[in-house]
Amino acid sequence: MNRLPYTHRRSLSLLLLLAALLPSAPGQDTSRSPELENATRTIAYLRENGASEHPSTTPTVLTAAECNAYLNDGRRLPSGISHLHFSSRPGEVRGEADVDFDQLTNGRTRGNPFLQFFTGQHHVVGMAVASADHGMAHVQIESVTFDGIQIPKIALEYFAARFLRPKFGSRIGVDSTFPMKNRIVSALPGNERVTIVQR
Repeated sequence: MNRLPYTHRRSLSLLLLLAALLPSAPGQDTSRSPELENATRTIAYLRENGASEHPSTTPTVLTAAECNAYLNDGRRLPSGISHLHFSSRPGEVRGEADVDFDQLTNGRTRGNPFLQFFTGQHHVVGMAVASADHGMAHVQIESVTFDGIQIPKIALEYFAARFLRPKFGSRIGVDSTFPMKNRIVSALPGNERVTIVQR
């Protein structure tokens, strides 16, 4: 991959797996926590290894703490999203964040009764089943709550179709499948970490 999935088109996967769910805005690293330093080194290694003619197949581990630091401390979150936190266990990813939908969507969801859930500020928690093998990532959203209230999947799909897909690509939805980059063939979520293999 020329760049990891945290690009203008893709940003949250644990990170490699939820990358297709949120946009990413590059920023400047003003805070350099040890977790951010480790994540920056690991991601640089994945890019370099992926560009190699014969990449190492030794698994690379990225911890949830490193992923969280990379997105939060590294100022890579899109405008309107703050306090993002990921956690994982085998096959599952949990993400939560404070989201200002008016800022995130530039107010485009206001006035549309079908998008009434996606206005104002909310604490958002999402649960997903995630896997990546044979160079393809698969993310299935199991549930999303706003301030503790479950959002119907049909509303999530409508929001993805009307706002996310036109801006970030057609593969984004409640069930997403997208190619991994940087020659990543698998990314396995585990207990607070993702194990990445390149080939």
